[in-house]
Amino acid sequence: MIWLYRLQQRLSITRREGLTVLTLAVLFLLGLAVRHIQEQQVPPLDADSLVAKSVADSTSPDSLGPTASSPAFSAKPPINVNTASRKALEVLPGIGPALSKRIAAYRSAQDSFQRVDELTRVSGIGPKTLSTLRPMVRVAPPADSSR
Repeated sequence: MIWLYRLQQRLSITRREGLTVLTLAVLFLLGLAVRHIQEQQVPPLDADSLVAKSVADSTSPDSLGPTASSPAFSAKPPINVNTASRKALEVLPGIGPALSKRIAAYRSAQDSFQRVDELTRVSGIGPKTLSTLRPMVRVAPPADSSR
């Protein structure tokens, strides 16, 4: 506590004011530590999408399998863009009737999507839309759809 006494003399403050400054400094450092810990945590949305992907990948490739088990883990499982109907695609945010028609047309012209990133090849889907859709869609490999 000698350093506190020296600080009080240099700043010409009373003991009570010195303790107040010390308390404020400790609270400030505690707030910084809490903020650092919060920034290191994974957002809940990412955790839900990871759980939904693992459930959807471990179930059978038919359309009824993931929906039957999904209510226990998340609201909706990711949609397979290679097999989804136009109506199912329209449920996604930012996808309307015209864009779902273009996705279906691209799918029929180019076989099937190999990666989710290929959605940007469809006119009207840019990087921002893709980042919104990424946790909600998946692409099943063509080999799985033939089994």
